[in-house]
Amino acid sequence: MYNKKFLEIGLFVGVHGIKGELKLKSYTQVPENIFLYEKLFIESFDHQIDLKFIRKTKQNIICKIENIKTRNDAEKLKGLKLFVTRDSLPKLKDDEFYQSDLLGFQIYNLKRESFGLIVSFNDFGGGLLAEVKNFDKTFYLPMGNKFLEKINFEKKEVILNLDINFIKG
Repeated sequence: MYNKKFLEIGLFVGVHGIKGELKLKSYTQVPENIFLYEKLFIESFDHQIDLKFIRKTKQNIICKIENIKTRNDAEKLKGLKLFVTRDSLPKLKDDEFYQSDLLGFQIYNLKRESFGLIVSFNDFGGGLLAEVKNFDKTFYLPMGNKFLEKINFEKKEVILNLDINFIKG
């Protein structure tokens, strides 16, 4: 389903209980804001879904989708992405970006030394971190204004003001 008309804003990471509830990893800056969007879609579904908030956990949101009534039904959605139409999103300022637009971007430092590829984003309370994969290693790099130098959408790369030794040791 991914194309320029849609933006990935979440991922169903698991199920909760026996009544068809799902664990959702939200990519919105405030996780609960995912429920403010009216037009939500799941990859491989050809219709809009109705997503209901149940509660927030430490790292995910517990939610319910209309017509998903059992754990077995919910299991089928595990690993599927949640999308919103781009036209329903606010216009970005020059220094803003949608995290999902940077997935798969190469990440470099100012000396053009490669850290690896961005695979996801997380915020554990200390600011936005890019989860980066480089061969068999996975690690986190800070994405705050102090470190983020440039995003080049044409070349699919992010430049950080970080020494390569930040990940060694």
